[in-house]
Amino acid sequence: MNTLKTSIFYFIPGQGSTLPEQLNDCLLQLEEQLTLKNLKKKNTLKQTFFLKVSHQNEYDKMADVLEGQIQQFYGAFLPATSFIAQSPENGKHVAMEVCFLDDVLQETEVVYKSFENVPYSVVQYPDFKEVYAAGLTAMHQDNIYEKAMGSFTLMEKILDLENLNFSDVVRQWNYIENITKIVEKVSERQHYQIFNDVRSSFYRKSKFVNGYPSATGIGMDTGGVVIDFIAVSPSQKLAIKPIKNPGQIDAFEYSEKVLVGKSLNESSTKTSPKFERGKVLHTLDATRIYISGTAAILGEKIVDKRNLEKQTLVTIENIKNLISVENFESIGLHLNPEKKSFSYIRTYIKSQKDISVVKAICEKQFKSENFQYLVSDICREDLLVEIEGSMEF
Repeated sequence: MNTLKTSIFYFIPGQGSTLPEQLNDCLLQLEEQLTLKNLKKKNTLKQTFFLKVSHQNEYDKMADVLEGQIQQFYGAFLPATSFIAQSPENGKHVAMEVCFLDDVLQETEVVYKSFENVPYSVVQYPDFKEVYAAGLTAMHQDNIYEKAMGSFTLMEKILDLENLNFSDVVRQWNYIENITKIVEKVSERQHYQIFNDVRSSFYRKSKFVNGYPSATGIGMDTGGVVIDFIAVSPSQKLAIKPIKNPGQIDAFEYSEKVLVGKSLNESSTKTSPKFERGKVLHTLDATRIYISGTAAILGEKIVDKRNLEKQTLVTIENIKNLISVENFESIGLHLNPEKKSFSYIRTYIKSQKDISVVKAICEKQFKSENFQYLVSDICREDLLVEIEGSMEF
């Protein structure tokens, strides 16, 4: 049984000047890759489109254009899809990331579903299932609190439909417009802290016996709040474990002094970001490692503030410590990551001008065929770089 085997591809347009032309170029690259890997469109589980856009009206128009073109490409079905306002590395209008199931065997079924016009994908293995959801947003609500509430409510409903709950989520991406913005000067409420308080209120409904999800909380230029997630049903044939980083305090144990602004409820304390540094999914024949958004934080404090190269190297060292042989052995896994390539490395960089420096460092330090570089705000003002990834054994 070949479970959990996926591939991730990232496409940047090489031709075209308009949004439709550049998307078409990405789709042509996708078709070429499908042919090369002997995959079918129906292997597609999740896709993310990164857009160079800064205003909500422009974002809505671009998403409408893309949706029509994408639906025409896939035809009768549509995989989980999100549109994220983060500029691709070379200033193009759009870039495209796609996640595929490598093999759809006889005993495995991929089912495409939809809830409230939000498409999502379900992989049904003999002993468990995976749910891939993306683009969960309530962007037309008035403020970040309402937008976050809308996104999590939609997430909860999809989980309920699949007889799952928040504790079954193994990977989550949280895209937050102007993530470090203080929205109310009197109360000093910050977008990211508002999001964290909302997340905590929903997570309280579940018992996270296997730890919190691996996650990324990252900024975007517009679009409110968008959540993507992967959830897995419990099974005796599947072990799910959190990975701790020996050099970092767990994010959910952060003290209030590193959390910016005040809580939603002024009579209560601020809630911490609820995620693990990494997550392991392990079956008899496969292991998948999710690496959360990682930055130059040791303990709970930023190091080398405003020093781009040093922050990048500390971030990479954090990831290497997380997936070291010794750290794996501490949770009962006997794996050698030095012999494997990363499925993908996605790097978020605060300033477009810094991409070339960060790119040179990452591609020297990591082994992967799939590097992604995006321009976005990071969750703390003095952080310049954040890196995430995954690995399969």
